[in-house]
Amino acid sequence: MEEFKKDYPIINFPKIKSPFVRKNIDGKYLAIPEIEEGYEWAFEDPRVIAVDKLHGTNICCIFDDGLLQAVDNRTNRLIEQPCISSNWKTESYRSVEGIINCIKHGWIAKSFTGRVFGELVGPTINGNLHNLDAHYFVPFDYLKRSFKWNSWSQNKYPKTYESIKEWFRYLPSLFTNKMIKTIVSVGEGIVFHHPDGKMAKLRRDMFDFSN
Repeated sequence: MEEFKKDYPIINFPKIKSPFVRKNIDGKYLAIPEIEEGYEWAFEDPRVIAVDKLHGTNICCIFDDGLLQAVDNRTNRLIEQPCISSNWKTESYRSVEGIINCIKHGWIAKSFTGRVFGELVGPTINGNLHNLDAHYFVPFDYLKRSFKWNSWSQNKYPKTYESIKEWFRYLPSLFTNKMIKTIVSVGEGIVFHHPDGKMAKLRRDMFDFSN
C-alpha cells in the first residue's frame, strides 16, 4: 500500500493494454484473433473478473481524513486546494460535482485517507454514452465490487476471440443499467482484473462489426 505523503505528488494511473494483438487495418487499430504475449491469463485463469469499463475520463482524488485535498487528471492537477474557487475551469467544476455525487452514494468511505482512482462520467464527457443527467466520479474499486460480469467468472460462454467479438457487438453497460434503470444498447467495454493486480482491457471500438 502506498505510503501517503502530505505533499500530494501527481501519480498517473497506468495505461492498460488489450489482451488481443491490435493492428492497423484500413486506418483502424483493431484487435485480431491473436493473444498478446504474456496476456494468456486474461482468458485462462479462472480467478480473473470482467468489469464494466466506463466511457469517461480518468481522475484521481486525494483525501486526508475524508477531506478532499487535490484532484488530478492523469498528469494534470485540476484542483489543489480543498475549497470552492471562482477561478476553476470547467474540468474542475464537473469533477467536484462528480465527487460530491460519489460521496452521496457512499462510494468513498468516510474519513478516508489516500488516493482514489476512477472514471468521471456525465453529460459533458465523451458524448455521455451512459445517458446521465449529472456527473459522477466512479472509483475503480467500486466498479470491481459492483459491476462485474458473472457470466465471465462462471465460464458460461467460450473465451475465444469470435465469442468475445459477438458478445461485444451488443454489450451493454452494467453501470448505466443500474444508474438510469433501463437497458442502454451498448457500453464501452470490459476491464479484466487478475488477483495479483494485472489488468487488460477491451473496447467495442477495437472490433470491426461490419462483417
